[in-house]
Amino acid sequence: MIELLEALEASPPASILRTSFYLYPVVNALHILAIGALGTTAALMDLRVLGLGRMVPVATVLNYLRPVAIGSLVLALITGVLLLSVRPLEYIFIPVFQVKLALIAIATINALAFEVLDRRRSGEGAALKILALLSLILWPTVLLCGRFIGFVE
Repeated sequence: MIELLEALEASPPASILRTSFYLYPVVNALHILAIGALGTTAALMDLRVLGLGRMVPVATVLNYLRPVAIGSLVLALITGVLLLSVRPLEYIFIPVFQVKLALIAIATINALAFEVLDRRRSGEGAALKILALLSLILWPTVLLCGRFIGFVE
């Protein structure tokens, strides 16, 4: 694992980010934008599944917002890895960063489970409501852990 992190830190993108006055803040801003879009779209979908906004069908909300959430997650992951690449050997040993990574994995698995169940139930059912509630807890907790990283390193 350490070798992989060392290779990441020595990679050309990491070197460019460390030396560019402009690029690191741009990648950081894109990361924050992606997290905001992901959090917003996930919350809107989850709240609709839980019963809010009944005037719009669940399937419509999910069909419109799911691609935005997926794209936002991909952008957040890419920019997150880029940001990590600048100092991976420092970040990886910060407990709140480890918790953040674990929560991202759990939240992503939760979203995949929702997707599988939704294909069978079209946004209805108690299991989907439980997964939506978990999502409403997990994604903001990921965000909170991310904000704490800068204060505990």
